[in-house]
Amino acid sequence: MKKERSKDTLNKVANLMLAVGLICLVVPTGLWLNAKYYQWHEVKKWQPVARVSADSDRSVSDNAKDGNYSMSVSSDGSATAGDIADLVAGGPGKTGKSIAFIVIPKLDLSLSFIEGESWSYLAKGPARVSKTAQIGAVGTSLISGHRTMYAAPFHDLDKLDIADRVYVYTEQALFVYTVAGIKRVKPDDWSDIKSDGERRLVLSTCDPMYSAAKRLLIIAHLSEAQKLDGAN
Repeated sequence: MKKERSKDTLNKVANLMLAVGLICLVVPTGLWLNAKYYQWHEVKKWQPVARVSADSDRSVSDNAKDGNYSMSVSSDGSATAGDIADLVAGGPGKTGKSIAFIVIPKLDLSLSFIEGESWSYLAKGPARVSKTAQIGAVGTSLISGHRTMYAAPFHDLDKLDIADRVYVYTEQALFVYTVAGIKRVKPDDWSDIKSDGERRLVLSTCDPMYSAAKRLLIIAHLSEAQKLDGAN
């Protein structure tokens, strides 16, 4: 009788462990597939807007069309032509919705990113931290993304070097940023997310791999901007 009870207990434990194992396998796979599907859908939407593909690193002026204007940006954040303020969105996008498309030729990376940094939004891809500057605006625009979880959009962020270029498309314009700094900081260190006269983009992810001990920051300055066809 005792042996039968012991065997029954072992079977229950084994079944429980099997169920837990299946959950541990199915849930991450489901989240990965969900993120991949979301990005696939969003990339299809944004690709007609993009004029710089992931395998091409040309200047904005090479892609300008009639009726558009292209401008370079000086070190103090001012433009040599046109008015960058006219290209910046008037306010934050709708929380949880795709607001821009980022292309990093060095990483062969093309991704949509979302407004708002909640857990559910970051499960779909990179997200703009809502309390930071709008894309292209004076100040720092912070884009955060996972490095290992879900579809790991920023997995290869550490491969970027100084002078690499990052292209960000919004509904109004294309903003080209040039990497000027790479830092590893504590998770609660916000000193580089500053609001000053510069127009900056900071890409942020966990560091080192499989750890949240620090944050890897890719700090880029706005170098060029171009109004897109059909933008108001």
